Amino acid sequence: MSDSERKADSERTPPRKPYATPRLTSYGHVKDVVQGANGMMVDASGSRSKSCWIAEALYGVDDPRTLLLRAWLATVLEERRAGWRLVELYGRVGRTTAALIRRGILPRLLFRRLFDRLVEKAIVDSAYALAAVRR
Repeated sequence: MSDSERKADSERTPPRKPYATPRLTSYGHVKDVVQGANGMMVDASGSRSKSCWIAEALYGVDDPRTLLLRAWLATVLEERRAGWRLVELYGRVGRTTAALIRRGILPRLLFRRLFDRLVEKAIVDSAYALAAVRR
């Protein structure tokens, strides 16, 4: 490549930014980001969302599936999507049901299968929502 070709090529490409050392930015623990640092379960819209007690009993409090279900169920209820009445019912009996699952009175495997399906549905719905936002 001749000097004139290099000069012409360099005129077409913008100059590079100087190198800067990468920095790690921390937004806190996932639980704090999703639920709010004060533990009030405040979602992105600023409204108080209900806990997903059965998912917590099945997967654990900080498990991503629990966090996903909590956000998804809150959206189903808030937007009155199909099944919102079941989510409303869940708000009334979920805590008691979770306690019975923890004690072994209700079959964990039955609820695990149901909630695994709900996780799959939430993932699919989230993927559709993300695709719609990107359009």
